[in-house]
Amino acid sequence: MDAKRAADVVGATPSPRAKRSRATPVKMPPMTALSCATKEDLLGLIKRLCLAHPEVRDDVKNFVPDLNVNQMVREIVAAARKIETKLPYDRYGRGNHDTYAYNRVKSFISAFAKVAVEHLKTVEKSGQSVKAVELMERIKGTLDEVPEFHDPCHNAGKKRVQAALEKVANKFDLIFADSACEDE
Repeated sequence: MDAKRAADVVGATPSPRAKRSRATPVKMPPMTALSCATKEDLLGLIKRLCLAHPEVRDDVKNFVPDLNVNQMVREIVAAARKIETKLPYDRYGRGNHDTYAYNRVKSFISAFAKVAVEHLKTVEKSGQSVKAVELMERIKGTLDEVPEFHDPCHNAGKKRVQAALEKVANKFDLIFADSACEDE
């Protein structure tokens, strides 16, 4: 009994399996291996490449990462908004500046401080003064809206962010007065 389809026919369309099995030339190393690497591994790789191939040094030196300030501001504002929504309702007008209010929002204040300081450090390390000014101007109002409490130790998160803001301003020789200095 003859096969219904003859494979040796000239001009026949190859099967999809045969199409898939064709080898394609590899142009770049597999990116999956690089995507699994840690930051330290990638920095070590770049350092070794610069030592082995001096012509790569200029490319690495001229590389400037594109910082997404809008995304940074969105994350900081979202963290600050969580603080405001978690403050207890103040029906008697005495203010949300006591220990009870602080205990309700202390984890959100810590998260806000962590996100804000992390983004400020990123901008500081990048050395891009334009991005630093933009980020500082856009988060200054948000930082001023974070509540202050009567007990000074409850304001540590806000003070950490203010210190990071001042550090970035000093690095780029910017005059960035905070609200506490303006009152004096």
